[in-house]
Amino acid sequence: MHSETQTAPAPTGAAPLRFWRGVRIALALAPLMAVHLALCAIPFIDFSWWYVVWVIVLTRITGLGITVGFHRYLTHRSFKAPRWVQFLLAVAGCTALQKGPLWWVAHHRLHHKHSDTEHDPHSPVVGGFVHGHMGWLFTQDLMEPDAQIVRDLTKYPELVWLERFWMVPGFLMAAACFALGGWGGLVYGYCLSTVLVFQVTFAVNSIGHLWGPQRFDTGEGSRNNAVLGILAMGDGWHNNHHRAPHSAKHGFAWYELDMSYTFIKLLALFGMAWGIKMPPAHLLPGAPVSATGAPPAEGEATEAEPATVADHSVSH
Repeated sequence: MHSETQTAPAPTGAAPLRFWRGVRIALALAPLMAVHLALCAIPFIDFSWWYVVWVIVLTRITGLGITVGFHRYLTHRSFKAPRWVQFLLAVAGCTALQKGPLWWVAHHRLHHKHSDTEHDPHSPVVGGFVHGHMGWLFTQDLMEPDAQIVRDLTKYPELVWLERFWMVPGFLMAAACFALGGWGGLVYGYCLSTVLVFQVTFAVNSIGHLWGPQRFDTGEGSRNNAVLGILAMGDGWHNNHHRAPHSAKHGFAWYELDMSYTFIKLLALFGMAWGIKMPPAHLLPGAPVSATGAPPAEGEATEAEPATVADHSVSH
């Protein structure tokens, strides 16, 4: 008498669920794929050096929207700002087409809470380089973040609105580029700029956890990468950032260029930012006592649980 192993039939409705899950992922990633595919038109557009200027300017706008707006301000509350500045920074972040502010913040807070563990959304240490770079976007249903993680932000109706219509700022910028520069303005000015910001952001997630020195033993793979430090406007000093996540300044040494921090100081100069959080002095190079692996000093801001981060940084 032979025993026979029987495979349980798939639950009724499993195939349609998988189909709609695939549809949701495709719709969420459509802008990402569209701007990358648009670069195939570059050989058919006459080159102009003005397009280089477009790329430099627009990567600053969209890039700072991510590094200052989504990252240092909304995620980590590294400084305080008026509510209208909060909204403009969030709009600038949306022009990069990296989804809405609540989605971005929720996943980045999860990254810090579970860095380089199986619960990290995009760890290259756990899932490999391709997964950490951008593969994670295609393997998860990323439509709805956990609202509890960003409950400090959901009390702002304008941010909730941006979360629903996160594509609008990017599409408006793309339309403006086309109106001002035709197909060259659209493809070089907007699409190429957006792709560059996408890839640099992805590289911080992947390369920034694999290659480069570690000034601090943070218990995960974050690295300081000089190339990313420049390209990501300071966000590439990733090991520094993981040691003092709430610091507005990521470049701890004089030679660690940090354009995002310079921009925050410029905002402060015009009264649009204050309460700027700095890394504790004992973490800076040349400090008499090494802080490698040391517990936070009194008064040092540490990474709070994402669901308990309180918002005291917006003037109404």
